[in-house]
Amino acid sequence: MGEWTALPAGFLIATIATLAGFGGGILWMPYLIYAANLDPAQAVVTSLIIQVGGMGSGSLAVIRAKKTDLRLSFYLVTGSFVGVPIGVWISRYVPAQSLVFILGVVCLTMSLIFVYTQEDFSSARVSRVSFRQTAPYLWLATLFSILTGILSMGVGDFLVPILRNRLRLTMESAMSACLVVMAMNAALAAGLHVSLGEKFAGTLVMWAIPGVLIGGQIGPRLAGKIADQTLKEVFIYGLSLAGIHMVFNNL
Repeated sequence: MGEWTALPAGFLIATIATLAGFGGGILWMPYLIYAANLDPAQAVVTSLIIQVGGMGSGSLAVIRAKKTDLRLSFYLVTGSFVGVPIGVWISRYVPAQSLVFILGVVCLTMSLIFVYTQEDFSSARVSRVSFRQTAPYLWLATLFSILTGILSMGVGDFLVPILRNRLRLTMESAMSACLVVMAMNAALAAGLHVSLGEKFAGTLVMWAIPGVLIGGQIGPRLAGKIADQTLKEVFIYGLSLAGIHMVFNNL
């Protein structure tokens, strides 16, 4: 498959990822490994660098539209920045192909939890939360960000359900906060991997970046026009399909 396909792939993946609030890595890894024929280690670094563009573009879109609670993003980043270096370190010693299967199982588990978690419709959703409310969950940001360092997985895949069901955030607010966190995590993880001498597919990155920059602007705009329940369903379907793909391709 030609490297030019990274352009439309970038547009599609960035639009979906910034619309539904999950990390682009969950879609980039299958594309880079199975379509672009990169080895898993090179795919991780390539995915992270591309995500810096896509998630960064999406972050600018939600910040300019004032859709995100930047204080919440900052709280989550403080936890995430501890986990990312740990994940990068682990990735150097654990076979990435084995971790793809494990992460597929995790994705399926999280999507099922999101499906079967009881919704409390008697209480209103909020768009802002305090540090006191967020503090009990910061360790989860650290835990999930380890996956960013290992396989370029975004914390939004796992934090969005928690922010929505535990902190009562609207789907749009939860996704917007996680976009900012994922952009910063991707930048840190990419920098660490490259500083350790790991290689990435430069030509693929050059083709993908224009696509993700455009898609990163479109996704958040579409999110503001789609019902909260619909966004939840898109998130669940995306997480489930990615999980099934990773599990069955690594049996």
